[in-house]
Amino acid sequence: MRKAASVVLLVALLAGALSAAPAFAAVEAPALITSAGQSPGALMVRVLADQAGVANTYDTLATADALAGAKSLIVVIGASQKGLGAAGIDVNQEYTRVESLLAQAKAQGIPVIAMHVEGAPRRGATSDDLSRLVMRYAQYVIVRADGNEDGFFTQLAQQYGATLRLIDKTADAAAALRDLYGN
Repeated sequence: MRKAASVVLLVALLAGALSAAPAFAAVEAPALITSAGQSPGALMVRVLADQAGVANTYDTLATADALAGAKSLIVVIGASQKGLGAAGIDVNQEYTRVESLLAQAKAQGIPVIAMHVEGAPRRGATSDDLSRLVMRYAQYVIVRADGNEDGFFTQLAQQYGATLRLIDKTADAAAALRDLYGN
């Protein structure tokens, strides 16, 4: 009887110790957060990353030089003609900038997290083209579920071998980032 009680106690202690262990961090901070399309989503993600305790640098027009010191790259996808105009660039310039940044991240072994947090309203031909570009480089993908109703991101994640996490609302991205960074 004592032996059985000791085993139960040992199992309970081990289970408690394991659940108290820190989460496994898939990626490391600091993160460079940038936009692919110049929508407001990148700023939202910056705020959510701060809430999640992810050290970051935010630069909507980041170039390869901005990767210095970064241990991960978060690319927030969402095309906005207004945002592109405010940034003084067109879609082709944005595509070229993002592609160059992603290629340099790959060359440096920096993991890429693709995020689409503005849902269905931020889908469209330009956003989808940028999504295809970013997904070629991404290891992890966080997408608001209503932006994936057609399975677009699911298909791309499968095609490129990325880990996909769907969230119900934009604010849920903070928990997804916390999990990904082990915070």
